[in-house]
Amino acid sequence: MTRDRGYLAELALRRTLPEGLKTLARLARLAFQPAPAPAPVIPQAQLEDARLVNTRWELLHRLPHGARVAELGTYKGDFARMILDITRPAELHLVDVSFALCRADVLADANVHRHETTTVAFLRGSDAPDFDWIYVDADHGYEAVVADIAAARGRVKPGGYLVFNDFARIVRPGFGVFGVHQAVTEFAVESGWPVAFFCLNGEALYDIALRRPG
Repeated sequence: MTRDRGYLAELALRRTLPEGLKTLARLARLAFQPAPAPAPVIPQAQLEDARLVNTRWELLHRLPHGARVAELGTYKGDFARMILDITRPAELHLVDVSFALCRADVLADANVHRHETTTVAFLRGSDAPDFDWIYVDADHGYEAVVADIAAARGRVKPGGYLVFNDFARIVRPGFGVFGVHQAVTEFAVESGWPVAFFCLNGEALYDIALRRPG
C-alpha cells in the first residue's frame, strides 16, 4: 500500500508539470534503466489473419461497437472522445490517477465511468472476463506494461481484444528504454493470442491488437 501511494503521488506530480519538464523528467527516469533482453519473434501462425490499418482512428471502426470498453490511461481524453464517437460503447471505463486535465465533454458523457486509481488496482478489482476490449495506454515502461498485461488478460472476454498504444521498442544509451514492444511480444509468444490488427500510426509508434482465443 505504501508503494501504491508513492506511485500515485509520483504520477499526480508528473501530470502537473509543463510538457517540457515532463519530457525531461521522463528521459531522466528512463535513461538509467537497463535495456531489456532481445524481444522474441511472434510466430508466423499468430500473424496470418492480422489486418493492417493506417491509423488508430481507422482501427476503432473495426473493433466491437456498442461494447463494454476500458481505456487505461486517458490523460486529456482526446482518444476517449474518439472511442465514444466512433464505437458508441455501452460503457467506457476510463482509468487514470487524475482527471484534472480530461475533457469535460468526455467526463459528462452518460456512458463514461471514471476510476481515479492505478490501472493495476482497477483491473484487480474483479476476476471476471467482462470487457469486450481494453485499450492500454498508461505507463510505457517495460515493468509497468507487464503488470498491466498480467492484470488485464483475464478481464477480456473470449474473442475480445487487448489493444496497445505505442507498440515501439526504444533502447538508446543515455536516452531511455521504451518497453511496450518487449512486453507485448513476450506476452503474445507466451499466451498464443493471435495478432488481430496492426496499426501504422505516425512516427513508427504503432498500435497492435491481440485477440483472446475462443
